Amino acid sequence: MLRKPMLLQKLQIMKKRKGRIVVGLIGSHHGVGVTHTGLMLSFYLSEEVGLKTAFLECNKHYDLQLIEEAYEWQKREKGTFSFRNITCHKGVTPAQIPHIFGEDYEALVLDFGTDFVANREEFLRCDLKIVIGGASAWDLQKLEQFAREAEQLKGNESWFYFIPKGNEKIVAKLRGEIRRKVWSVPMVCDPVITTNSSSRFFKSILDF
Repeated sequence: MLRKPMLLQKLQIMKKRKGRIVVGLIGSHHGVGVTHTGLMLSFYLSEEVGLKTAFLECNKHYDLQLIEEAYEWQKREKGTFSFRNITCHKGVTPAQIPHIFGEDYEALVLDFGTDFVANREEFLRCDLKIVIGGASAWDLQKLEQFAREAEQLKGNESWFYFIPKGNEKIVAKLRGEIRRKVWSVPMVCDPVITTNSSSRFFKSILDF
C-alpha cells in the first residue's frame, strides 16, 4: 500500500481538528501574481474540491474591486461577492478577520499582498504558507533575499515558494540555492476558471 504524502496527512489532520484549512499568500514584491494565484487556488478548493471557500483581500491593492466589475457574480453584498461555493471579501481589515473566521467556511485563502511586515503575525498563523516570486533573474534575487530573511522564523522550512510561469530549470536551480520547496505555477489566463493544468498542479501539491 502506498503511503499518503506527509502534506496530505497534515492537511487531513488539520481539517479534522479545526474543520477548515487556512492558507496565507505573500509576495516577495509587487506584481508577482499573489492575487491571481490566490484566486486560482480558491476556485480549485471551491469548484474542484467542493469546500465552502472564502478569499480575503488582506492588502491595500484593492484588486478585487476590479475583479468584481470584470465578471458576473451570483450574489453581491457590501464588501463581498460570491459565486457558488466561493465568497470574496474586499479590503479586509485586521479587525474583520475574526468575524470572517467565525463564519462556516471550510477553507480560507488570505491574500496579504507584499507587505510581510504588516501582516507577519496573521501569515504565520496560517496552516499553509505560500510565498510568490517572479520568474525573471532580478525577481529571483528578491525571492532569494526573502527566503534568507525568513530563515530566522520558526517553521519557515515548511513554507511553499511558487513562481508563476516559472522555467523548470530556473525553479530547480532555486530549489538548490534556498533549499526550500519551490514550484512553477502553470500559466492560466483566467484565474476564476479551473483548468486541467491548474487542477493537476494543486492536486499534485496538496493531494486534496
